[in-house]
Amino acid sequence: MISCSVCAHPNDDLETVCAKCGSFIQDRVPNLDFFSTLWRIVESPSEAFHRIIVAEHKNYVLFQMTFLGIAISFALLWARHAGNEFDNLLYLLLLGVVVGLAIALPVGVVLAATLHGLVKFFGGKGTMKNTYAVVGWSLTPVLLSVSIILPIELGALGLRLFSTAPSPMEVKPVVYAVLLLLDAVAGIWSIQLARIGLSIAHKISSWKALEVVVIVCLVFSTALYQLFAWLIV
Repeated sequence: MISCSVCAHPNDDLETVCAKCGSFIQDRVPNLDFFSTLWRIVESPSEAFHRIIVAEHKNYVLFQMTFLGIAISFALLWARHAGNEFDNLLYLLLLGVVVGLAIALPVGVVLAATLHGLVKFFGGKGTMKNTYAVVGWSLTPVLLSVSIILPIELGALGLRLFSTAPSPMEVKPVVYAVLLLLDAVAGIWSIQLARIGLSIAHKISSWKALEVVVIVCLVFSTALYQLFAWLIV
């Protein structure tokens, strides 16, 4: 709680204006700066999400969602061993990027809506707008994975990254294992960020927030894989 310096009225710590007298009780945040917020996410997630939730405009959420779409697209191509069906890496890359951009917005919105509904069931008090912002900014590790790790994977393994004949584990086992580990770390980091953000935005315990995030991630992963298998096969 934040006590108003003018009238001493107690206010929620996510409010910027006193509910009683209308005075500002903390700094107004009209817009988010991309790079400073990105650094705060890495350095102090709790502080970063507090600022994101308080901000009037939730900038760059859709931009972050595009990286989720691309990550999902390439993950599904990898899981389905799509490299076995392609002779040219460029065509596979184009498919991955186009599909990723196409699914980014719908997947992001449905993901945020599902998380919001479930967190409300667990007693959450935040708004859908804040849930959407938390989901978007918790994808920062995915952004880093797609923009840094994926190019390294493609450069080191090429089309073999998506193939089984031979598999990347047979070609460069150490490199492949390290890169997969880095991808896994990015995924776990995103889950951790979402837990922190939802806990702050909805005033629920960290354990409840973690349970919500893990349930939704498992359901979404299974549903997307099955949908992709149905569309491709």
